[in-house]
Amino acid sequence: GVIAKEWAEKLSATTVFPLTKGGLIESVHASGPYVNITLNAAAVADIVLQKSAGKPSFAKASAGKRVMIEYSQPNTHKEFHVGHLRNATLGAALVNLYRKSGYQVKAANYIGDVGAHVAKCLWALTKFHAKEKPPKGAEGSAKGGRGAWLGKLYVEGHVKTEADETAKEESKEILRKLEAGDKKLIALWKRTRAWSLQQFKDIYKDLGVVFDVWYFESAVENPGKKIVKELLKKKIARISEGATIVDLEKDGLGVFLVLRTDGTSLYSTKDLALAQEKFKKYKLDESIYVVDNRQSQYFKQLFRTLELLGFKKKMAHVAYEMVTTKEGAMSSRAGNVIRYEEVRAEVEARLQKETKMRHPDWSAKKIAATAHAIMIGALKFMMLQHDPVKIVTFNIKEALTFDGYTGPYIQYSYARIASILRKSPRTSLRATQSGAKQSHYLTEPEAKQVLLALARFWDTVEEARRMYNPAVLCRYLYDLSRSFTDFYSKHKVLCEDSHQRAARLALVRATGETLAVGMEILGVPVLLEM
Repeated sequence: GVIAKEWAEKLSATTVFPLTKGGLIESVHASGPYVNITLNAAAVADIVLQKSAGKPSFAKASAGKRVMIEYSQPNTHKEFHVGHLRNATLGAALVNLYRKSGYQVKAANYIGDVGAHVAKCLWALTKFHAKEKPPKGAEGSAKGGRGAWLGKLYVEGHVKTEADETAKEESKEILRKLEAGDKKLIALWKRTRAWSLQQFKDIYKDLGVVFDVWYFESAVENPGKKIVKELLKKKIARISEGATIVDLEKDGLGVFLVLRTDGTSLYSTKDLALAQEKFKKYKLDESIYVVDNRQSQYFKQLFRTLELLGFKKKMAHVAYEMVTTKEGAMSSRAGNVIRYEEVRAEVEARLQKETKMRHPDWSAKKIAATAHAIMIGALKFMMLQHDPVKIVTFNIKEALTFDGYTGPYIQYSYARIASILRKSPRTSLRATQSGAKQSHYLTEPEAKQVLLALARFWDTVEEARRMYNPAVLCRYLYDLSRSFTDFYSKHKVLCEDSHQRAARLALVRATGETLAVGMEILGVPVLLEM
């Protein structure tokens, strides 16, 4: 209590935030062991409405820092399902969080285009479907075209090779031949690989996800094998029962396998080379890997092995939980996945129907674009609204509601703001520029709630980035939208008093700008009408 009283007296006497009329702090007083500071609502409003969604002050500290965020990493010759959406949307949001915070970011994708899964697919293709004509459907269509066809062949190959030892050996022989450079198989691999890559690129375009750098496992296979030789030479690795291992028992990380007994490479073989390649080429300050939490132990082993090699760089693994359905976990191997293209086609058809009912006067093109934007907003928000460590249960019906903790609710809040600004007279719109000066008109509790929420925006962005957790920003945008709805439902924005109207319009505009920046970070499309 004594200390609180002392602090209250000191703060009252300070010249940093003088307690003058119109100053930032209205009053300071001790209450038991606490110091209560009351801010001047009008002064806070002035600061918040002038700054709105401009640049954050902390961006200066990160200027020039180079970060690579590697995410998505689908395997060719497999299906692209809704589980892949979590990684793609999480990685893209992290890229945007870092960029907004002033970092120079390279968004990287690392495609699994070699390995046992490719061998299983090609085994099924050559063994059972050699005379079949691959489908001609567009890659991004509901049927999925050739990329989706390969995914089905992979499931068939996996099931059959797991059930039959002879089939398994035949598949392994294809893998060995591919790594040895068999011309006929390499030609088939290149042709089929192109189908998968086209499918991925169509889906990324649909999602609005852009990569600066594309890495392929096939390109880092040989450099990885060279590093394994270096590990053996430096006695960091040793041969154990024919396989090459790095013993990390003393670090509590078990045994790290870096090369199979038959000499074929593993993820680890290639990741050792890729990590070094990234830092060398792009002079990075940090490398971030967005990979599911089943790989947590693997990344600890990888980072420790690189350390033992003398490669001491800042690397982080952002782990996230799986996406499940009401029926349980999805698995490409089991073939029980919900394909992205199928979801897209079904949801867009439903949304187009609903949008047409709401807006019978809209053109087919506008209806289709709106339906697509709502679908993308719903899917992305569903994947981002949960902390990465929590499981996401895929439920598109819940995700599409216009009320509640969903993407469409945030989009609808922004569309309502756009509508208010469209309806406001030109004089009022001009007055929003000086609206900040009319801030003492924003005295209602609901207006204060919106102002306090707006003041927290950049702190929230920084917290979400620091914690590698866009869910922090999702919760913020939802709270801001709710506060705005509360204000809007109780107070008429386009009121008679010109000063009050200008102040309220300034608040509306600042809310809209902040929502737009937040949605842009999350990759949720901004709609002017819904």
